[in-house]
Amino acid sequence: MEYALLGGFYILSAWLLLVLCYIAYKRKPFSFHLLFSVIYFVTFYLGFPLSLTLSLGFDVELQSTDSLLLTLFSALSGYLIYYAIYHSSLLSRVDTRQQAVEFPQKFAKFEAKVTAYLLAGVAIASLVAFIVMNGLLLFKLTQYNQIFSAAVSGVALKRFFYFFIPGLLIMFFLSNNKKAWVTFLICGVAFGLLTYLAVGGTRANMALAFVLFFFIGLYKRYLSFKWLVMAGVAMIGAMFVLALVRYGLNVSGKEALFTFLYLTRDTFSPWENVALILDQPMEHQGLMPIVRDFYVYIPKWLWLDRPDYVLNTANYFTWEILGNFSGLAISPTLLGSFYIMGGFPMIALGMAFIGLLIKAFDRLLDYGRTHSQCSKAAIIQAYCFANVFNIIVLVREGSDAFFSRFGFFSVIFALCWGIAYLVSSLANNTKHIKEG
Repeated sequence: MEYALLGGFYILSAWLLLVLCYIAYKRKPFSFHLLFSVIYFVTFYLGFPLSLTLSLGFDVELQSTDSLLLTLFSALSGYLIYYAIYHSSLLSRVDTRQQAVEFPQKFAKFEAKVTAYLLAGVAIASLVAFIVMNGLLLFKLTQYNQIFSAAVSGVALKRFFYFFIPGLLIMFFLSNNKKAWVTFLICGVAFGLLTYLAVGGTRANMALAFVLFFFIGLYKRYLSFKWLVMAGVAMIGAMFVLALVRYGLNVSGKEALFTFLYLTRDTFSPWENVALILDQPMEHQGLMPIVRDFYVYIPKWLWLDRPDYVLNTANYFTWEILGNFSGLAISPTLLGSFYIMGGFPMIALGMAFIGLLIKAFDRLLDYGRTHSQCSKAAIIQAYCFANVFNIIVLVREGSDAFFSRFGFFSVIFALCWGIAYLVSSLANNTKHIKEG
């Protein structure tokens, strides 16, 4: 009876979210609201049938029915709060009427190109430095968690690899054609594959290139939604194969099915982590996990007493609840991170704030899409799409992980854009002086 209630509630809530996702897609093929909704559904609902299959077919123990039901109820309630705030009158719509777009001046395009070159240059230089220090770790390490050991140098450089993607995005939005779209995929996957070899199994950059390729296809109406669904299924298979290589697993038969189910659940939908968190008594951390997550971006030479281990929500969940000290941080998810910070009231307040945040992204994207200057339009749209990864981090990893990554990314992006603007202005002034 309990499992029937659990299954019934899951079906109803999953159906409701899918209907709302479909309505959002029919209204606009791509929006950050649709993106957030799809990621939210995958994170908190895709894992339920996988967990059930593992329990019934492989005797994997589940959390109590009450905990799982509370998790699903929290997921549905949280989304409805988000949905209500997103569709409220707060942050009223900006004027998105199409402006007259004149032929872009070379100066304007030069500014965007310099921004793209600087962003890509930061990523390439960081990757080259990391490889020089460590070689290709995929062929040197025997276990994935060795990446976090003292034997690996220049770990902080990994944070800069991601800036290759926004550089590619700017070049795409300057061209705005299918050839540039395909070029984005080829270059993005090639760079992602190199980071996979260098870091020893990090799949994020490669997967992100594919994800952005398909989201851009929706945004530009190159693809229909069915292609995104097909790509999602293909990506699940590809991520499974990459995980087997990363962890050095050689499985077949029933063991292969078991491995596929639990790796897919843990990679895409760690929803049971929320049930574990809700089941445990804890000392709520307030907003300090957000502050602490910024510590890793402060160089040791600048803050000599900087803690080596940061108690953010992921580490709190990993150390205090799971008792895992392997060096890996286990994801608490968005809802779990809010609960660790302040219980159910924080989930409600947090999801309301997320509604405003996602709405702000959609307004900024609309502003960039209709901007009259080619350079500004390309840079703003690239900035928005580059934050797709941060939205994924927000839902899957937690709010504190999102704020630190979003802040770091925005600062580096703004610095590159600022330098590009100064260089472009200098070049333009020099040209005017010569002409004068």
